[in-house]
Amino acid sequence: MTDYLITNSAAVLGGVEDASVPGSFNSDLADHALRFDEAHVASITLPGLNDIWLRADCYYDDFNRTSTGDGYFGTVALPNVDIAHIDLSNGSMRLDYTSSSYAAPNVQGAAVTGIPDATLFTLDVHIETGAAVAGNADDYRVTMYVDLNQIGQATWTATKVDGQGASRFDFGGTDFLDGNDRFFISNVLVSDQDTRGRRFRILRPTGAGALATAVGGHAELGDGDPATFAYARAAGDAVTSGLTPGATPPGTIGKVILASYARNAVESPNPALVVNRLRIGGTNHDAAGQAPTGASLEALTSEWALNPDTGLPWTWADLAGLEIGFAGSN
Repeated sequence: MTDYLITNSAAVLGGVEDASVPGSFNSDLADHALRFDEAHVASITLPGLNDIWLRADCYYDDFNRTSTGDGYFGTVALPNVDIAHIDLSNGSMRLDYTSSSYAAPNVQGAAVTGIPDATLFTLDVHIETGAAVAGNADDYRVTMYVDLNQIGQATWTATKVDGQGASRFDFGGTDFLDGNDRFFISNVLVSDQDTRGRRFRILRPTGAGALATAVGGHAELGDGDPATFAYARAAGDAVTSGLTPGATPPGTIGKVILASYARNAVESPNPALVVNRLRIGGTNHDAAGQAPTGASLEALTSEWALNPDTGLPWTWADLAGLEIGFAGSN
């Protein structure tokens, strides 16, 4: 299983980090939501696989479905075609989809119900294309769930699919809320495995760690600002940061995922690899090095199912002594 994106950061998704609206995020698992204004799009890049899942917590505090405005709740896009979107039209919603050689949904699909107003809900989207559906390169299937209940499915064929995987999912856009000003999303996950029922809490760097030979540190890495960053100038340059775990959320920890959002500053970087690092009790625990593919931010993730210092399942108390960071490597 690979998690390609796991974030609640405006630096990655855009929007404004906002903790001021009660109920707009799950306070057990997040300390803010991302606020997007009317007609602004929260665009999530997908890895182009033929079988991919996406989940996000969503909140629409002034979602007026009796309005006469039009717009999109969510759009599934491939490189050459938008295959499906939930369309708001004159106060009703439907899952429209693409057929034939059209590059955008041209068929009015079934009505969509079950998206609540002024209530936090979890949206899971399963996108299958090409071989993942029935072996035909032009097949696709999009299935959407709200709080684990299926609210719609579109299964069809379009020539512009051409065997490609989904490259983007957009929340909002095109005056979706018709003047109602804003919507919120939080705790976004993109994975090649079923996302339904998965829960996670994202912890950012909050204090200096023991290692500080890279340029930049916890302040730059933990502020959610894409204009601030840390970087390695030579192999071995490293930085680690402490965490503030906060109150213990419900449940047990299944694994710890460390995500470094990285890009290449030059065409041929040196050092070329990012090594995700956990540091516990003065010992470094390094994941395999990963290379960013270009100049755009991308998530480089590493997983630890067990505490590497003890070999035992993680506990919330373990996180208080954990440092997270990265090192440059060739």
